[in-house]
Amino acid sequence: MALVAQIFLYLLIGFVEMFLATARTSLISRGKTIEASFVVFIENITYFIILYQILNNMGNGWPIFVAYSMGGSLGTFVNLKKFS
Repeated sequence: MALVAQIFLYLLIGFVEMFLATARTSLISRGKTIEASFVVFIENITYFIILYQILNNMGNGWPIFVAYSMGGSLGTFVNLKKFS
């Protein structure tokens, strides 16, 4: 996979993961335990898949790490804006 495609993919996955984490926190604060449990399940699967992929592709280095982190930041920002 080309580096640009990988960067976009990791940005998207980071976005989804942090969007789910922020949604989980919101659900917990509203007392929606079943929904929060489902989100945690999806979030954990996503986390372990991405962790496995990053550890197996360490050769691509910093662009992937930065893209994943930026995606996480954007996911949190968008979800918090949604609730404000």
